[in-house]
Formats: sequence, C-alpha cells, structure tokens
Amino acid sequence: MTDELPSSRLTIEIDEDEKTVFANIIEDAESIEYSEQWFEQQLALQGLSGLCLLESAYKEIEKLFSENKSGKVKLGIKQDAKLEVIISKDLVSATLKIIAAKSGKDIEMGEVVSAIDLLGIDHQLVNKKRIVGLVKKSRVVGPGEKVEVLFAKGRSPEHGKDTQFECLIDGVTDRKPSERNDGTLDYYDLGEILCIDEGCELMRKHPPSAAKIGLTVTGEEIPARIGKTLGFKKCKGAKVSPIDKDLLIADIKGQPIIASKGINVDKVLTVKKVDLHTGHIEYDGSVVVKGDVVSGMKIKVTGDVQVFGMVENASVEAEGNIDIKLGAIGHADSAAESDMLISCWGNLTAAYIENAVVDVRGDLVIKSRISNCEVNAGYQIIVGNHKQEKSGVVGGHVNAGTLIRSEVLGSSGCTLTHVAIVCKADVIERFESIKEQITASDKQLIKQLGLMVRLSKQQTEDARKQLVDLKVETEAMKVTINELIKQKIEIESLMTAASEGKIIVKKEAYPGVHVKILDQEQEIKSKYSAGTFLLQEGGMAHNSSVK
Repeated sequence: MTDELPSSRLTIEIDEDEKTVFANIIEDAESIEYSEQWFEQQLALQGLSGLCLLESAYKEIEKLFSENKSGKVKLGIKQDAKLEVIISKDLVSATLKIIAAKSGKDIEMGEVVSAIDLLGIDHQLVNKKRIVGLVKKSRVVGPGEKVEVLFAKGRSPEHGKDTQFECLIDGVTDRKPSERNDGTLDYYDLGEILCIDEGCELMRKHPPSAAKIGLTVTGEEIPARIGKTLGFKKCKGAKVSPIDKDLLIADIKGQPIIASKGINVDKVLTVKKVDLHTGHIEYDGSVVVKGDVVSGMKIKVTGDVQVFGMVENASVEAEGNIDIKLGAIGHADSAAESDMLISCWGNLTAAYIENAVVDVRGDLVIKSRISNCEVNAGYQIIVGNHKQEKSGVVGGHVNAGTLIRSEVLGSSGCTLTHVAIVCKADVIERFESIKEQITASDKQLIKQLGLMVRLSKQQTEDARKQLVDLKVETEAMKVTINELIKQKIEIESLMTAASEGKIIVKKEAYPGVHVKILDQEQEIKSKYSAGTFLLQEGGMAHNSSVK
C-alpha cells in the first residue's frame, strides 16, 4: 500500500441527500500506522479535500483503527461553491464573487449566467473573459477561499459644471490670509495695495460644460445634472464689457477685491501722511498712507487701510484689512478711552501696538508686542517671533475667538495681563436671534405650503393666480431660511472652535497673567515654561509641549 492509492481499510459513503459524508472503517489483519495527516491524504485521494470535518470524527476513527474494529463514522457535510453577483450602489458596475467549494460542487458557467440574468445585467456590458477566468480560478484555489472580479461596467454620469469664473488679474486679494503648516494664519507681509486702471480686464466667465448621461449595468440611463448658466454679480466699480458680455472690466481706477462671481474695484486714495493738512479721512474705497497718521486724526474707509509709517494716538476704521508697517501707539495717560482706536472687519497686522483699543473681526498678527491694550479678535491672535526682542503680550486684556499664540505672556515685573479665548457677546446674541428667525420662518413656510395645497384643489382662475404668487413667495422664503441656517452653522462652528481654543506660549508665562478659556480661568502664580493652555475634561490644563 502507498500513499498514492486509497486504503482498502477506509471507504467513503455519501448519504441520500448527497451532502452528508460517512467513513466506513474495515477490520483487517494488516495494521496501519494511523495519523491525522494520513487520514486527510485518504480524503484527498477520494476527492474530499477541504471537507469540513466534525470535531468528534478524528477521535472516533483513531479509536477504530487502534482497536482494529469495523465501524461507520459521520465525517461532515460537503459544501458546494457559493456564487454572488453584486451591483454597486451607483449601479454602474457589477462584481462576481465565488467562495470555493469544500468537497462539494464547483460553480458552472450556467449558474453564473442565470445569476446575471436574474439581476437584469446587460450582456453587452459584460466582460465574459473575466467571468470564465474567475470560474476556473475558483476550482484551483483552496477550499472555502473567496475570489472576485469586476465583470460588468456601465458609465457614471458626468454632471455639467456651472458657469466658471476666471480671474484675469495676478495678485488680486480676497482679503483672506494664507495658512501656515500649524494651522495659524500668516498676514505679516501684505505687500502694497494693488491698483488697476479703468478698463482693465477683471474676470471672464466660461459657459457651462455639457452634461453626459450615465448608464447602469442593467442598461438604463442615469440622468446628469445640466450646468447652470450664471451671470456676473453686480460689483462696485466694475461693469460688463460693452463689446463682450462674458468679460468684466474695471469701471474706475482702484483696488480689485475678488468676490463671488465678480470683482469689486475700490477707489484707492494715496496720501503722504494724515495730519492737519489732510484733515480726517472718510473714504468710499481703500487708503494708502505713505507716512504717519498723527495724533488726533481719524481714518474711516469701506476698503483697506495701509500705513507705511506709524499711527500715533489716532483712530483707524476699515471694512477691509488694516496693515500698519511700523506700529501703533496711544497715550497711556489719555483721558479719552477711545483716542487710540483700531477697528476692522478683516485682518489687522502691525509691528507693535501700545495703549490702544483694538476690535478685529478677523485675525490679528503683531510682529513684536502688544502692550496695555484692550484687544478683541474674532479668530486668531499671533504675537511676536523668536527673532524679536521684548516679544509678547504685556498688560491689558487680549481676547480671541479660537487661538492666541505669543512668545511671552506677562513680564518679570508681574504686570497684570489677561488673555482669553471667548465667544463674543454679540455673536451669541446673533445666534439666538437667528434661531428665533428660523423658527418663525419655518412656521410661516408650513402655513404657506398648507394654503398652496388648498388652492391647488380649487379649479378657479383666482386660485391659480394666488397659487403662482404663493409659489414665488415660498421659493424666496426657502432661500431666506437656507441663508439663516448657513449663518447658524457658521456661528455654531465659531462656538465649537472657542471650546477647542488654545493659548500657546512659545517661551514663558509670568506671574500676574490670568488665562481664561470660556468659563474656565487660571491665575499664573509661578513662572511657566513653554506650553499650551487648553480645556481638558471641562477644566483648564497646561501641556508642557507647544503644539
């Protein structure tokens, strides 16, 4: 007897169900050196490789052989190969999956064809070679092994793109700072305000791209969205070219500011300095000051302000960004609290600020030092860098919406200094107001929709006219609600950012500094090294590693 021939001591019997397998052990004078390996070889020789054996089968058979007795032992159940055809969620592809047989029947091509037909898959989209190859592979892989292949592919729909707007000016600003690798914003170097001439080409719009209908693996068409035809938004200081309706040009000389579906052009006023000779400046546009803004003067503009000199005990307000190349300093003994006021809707950058009231909706970036100021910023406050001496925040109150990063907090003289991550009161008030507006608008919309349903059931001319008017009002109301929801989400993200806010100290924090994040506050009573103050499990924590 060799291992290449079935042993006469063991025969296989298949039950009437053609699934259940028994082993018949025959008593014989010839002894056999039994082992599990020998037994599995015998099963393989009789075409039962991979059979799922019952746990008790080995022991029962081993006992019969060791006692040289005849007997019948149930081995297990033959498992046929399993077939599955899966259509993707987007309906544009289909995959064939086969789990190889365990001593049972292999998958036949007819079964695959029936499964494909059952799902209605278009045969013209089927790669038959891939199916044949997978069926063959399923017969040579290990028992129970899973093999699969993508065998049918339709076509995804290509949605048309809406009108595309191409900016034609290099260096145009959108009043947004660039982002550093650590997530903070960099607005140190704004450069000069860009000024363009009247008639300059600003933006070109390109027509919507064509939509291409998709095709499912069952041969059905998948509709594609047609791109919307959009026009230029009405922009200040710009107009559509009289000879090219797809071209936006400057109507005046000024500073280009990119906007949604257009570019605004702000008039740019350039002065040597702001003093008694110029008087206060209130301007619809942007202002460039080549020199200083002297004590007692005021600047108020709808665009940006760029000062190449210093601002001394003056007021500067802008609806855009403010950039003060040197610094801003107020009088510490000033009787009027607002003598030194800097306020902008965008971002503020300066070399340093002392004895000032600062209100910034965006980010505040100071190259060296904030001293004895009342500061509020909507997002981030970045103060100092390692190359600057006396770099950090000393004295006053400095509040930000998401992040404060400073080289140093306080001073060795224990100057009382407050730094905080807060959500501004006006933001919270606006949030509550928006929620009330959404609730009221939703109620009105439901009321309108109910009235429309009733009118649609009336077959009169008057009802039809009312229904048309109501549809227009309803669509306008939906637009308003969507805009309110968008504003609510934006404010919620601000509130979340405040709760996740950080106060980062790059070098050290001195006693006399009060650190606050939302309602959690900590007074520093001994010198802290570099680290991060943040909220952990509802309480204030300090990590020694700067993040």
